[in-house]
Amino acid sequence: MLRRFNMRKGVVVAIALLVAVCMMSDVFSLSLGGKELVKKGTGKRTKGILGTVYYATLWVPESLKTADAKTIVEADEPMAVVLVIDSGLLTKERFLEATKEGFAQAASSGYATAKQDAFLKLFDAVEFKKGDVIQLGYDPKAGVTAVFTATETKKTTTLGSVAGLDLKKALFAIWLGPKPVQESLKKQMLGM
Repeated sequence: MLRRFNMRKGVVVAIALLVAVCMMSDVFSLSLGGKELVKKGTGKRTKGILGTVYYATLWVPESLKTADAKTIVEADEPMAVVLVIDSGLLTKERFLEATKEGFAQAASSGYATAKQDAFLKLFDAVEFKKGDVIQLGYDPKAGVTAVFTATETKKTTTLGSVAGLDLKKALFAIWLGPKPVQESLKKQMLGM
C-alpha cells in the first residue's frame, strides 16, 4: 500500500514538473483578453531556509516583450504572472502574509490599492501543495483574475476576479516595482 502511494506521489510530482516546464518554456502559449501573450522571463523566488518557494513567469503582449519594468507595471494591457509552487512549506497563510507585505512595499513605491483585501479573499478556499499553479491574469475588461490548478487533482478553478487597473499595478509591482520582493527575481522575470 505504501509503495503504491509513493508511486502515485511520484507521478503527481512528475506531472507538476511537466506543467511547470511547459509554462516556463517559450513553446507554451497563453492567451488573455483576446491577445496572445509571450513569455518575457521566468525567475525563482527564494526565501532563507525554505530555499526555492516558487517559480514566476511573466507573460506580456508582443508589444511589451522588450519593455522595462515600469512600462509593464503601468500598462493597461492583458498580461499574466504564473506561479508554480516549488515548496511544500508554502502554506496559504505564508502566501497571504507575503502578498500583504508585497502590497505594502508596492504602496510605498506609489502603487497603492484599496482592493488588496478583495484580491486576498479570492484565496480563502485554497490550500497549496508543491506543484500547484496560480495564474494571475489581467484583462482590462475583467480586472485581475486568479486561476488555481491543483496538481494532485488536476482540477483548475477560477477563484474570481477583482476589477481595477490600480490593483493590477500594485500586484505586478510586487515583483516588478521599484521595491520588488526580490531583485534577482525581478531581473529574471524581465528576461535579464
